[in-house]
Amino acid sequence: MSTSIMSDARWVRVGDLAPAELSDARRQCHHAVQIAVSAAISYLPARSDDSHTALTWDARRRALSTELITAPRPFRIGMRPEDLALLAIGPDGRATSTFDLPGRTITDGHAWLGAIAAEAGIGTPPTSRKHYEIPDHAVAKGAPFSTGSRVAFHELSRYWANAAVVLDEVARSTPGASDVRTWPHHFDIATLITLADPSRTIGVGLSPGDDSYDEPYWYVGPRPYPQTAALPALAGGGHWHTEGWVGAALPASAFVARPDQRGQVTAFIDSAVAACRSLLGG
Repeated sequence: MSTSIMSDARWVRVGDLAPAELSDARRQCHHAVQIAVSAAISYLPARSDDSHTALTWDARRRALSTELITAPRPFRIGMRPEDLALLAIGPDGRATSTFDLPGRTITDGHAWLGAIAAEAGIGTPPTSRKHYEIPDHAVAKGAPFSTGSRVAFHELSRYWANAAVVLDEVARSTPGASDVRTWPHHFDIATLITLADPSRTIGVGLSPGDDSYDEPYWYVGPRPYPQTAALPALAGGGHWHTEGWVGAALPASAFVARPDQRGQVTAFIDSAVAACRSLLGG
């Protein structure tokens, strides 16, 4: 069945800043969101697939948010990329507290989180320990966060908002697709399509950048990895990535200058998912 996704007016054009200039903002956001993840690790029941640590895009708040944390006064913790703000969000979706990270440190952010948990009626402080590592940045060693002109942070926010729109549509229209989540380890937002044979899956998502591409990029990844000798052609300017992992990739630099950004991304995803289904026999 097709994952075809239609053009949507909610897509916000990206490209105000060259994709290659988002690296520092991306790393700061990655460290900032770990404070929200600390709340999830500390106060949500652990799951074997780590989904309790995953975040969802809150379009109303323009933030990456945890699940609702059960407490005498339930709350979520969010991180708003456009201005590096931490949010405490009530069950009704309203922000009850905001903590601006620029000029402050990770330690300051965890102190704020501890105060939020105490106000919610939780008697134990949150842990900052993680069972994974993320790319290093000066903020991890005590330097304060800094958004500079904020252009890069606003640009990253647009990438997440667009990805949430596109991936929500993929998830709604595709049998076997999971909920759309942002995973705090690799910091990608994705849905996972499970085929008729549950050992075969196709991940569809957007990474804000990593060791493979130092810029945002869309990916469609089959599991298990197929042989790379005769991979099919892809639409939308995408290509096959075969170093370290095997999957279809569309870096932002390949589409930001195009007049129909959403159309190109849609063409890429549709062709890549179809190619992966063929390669996986499903």
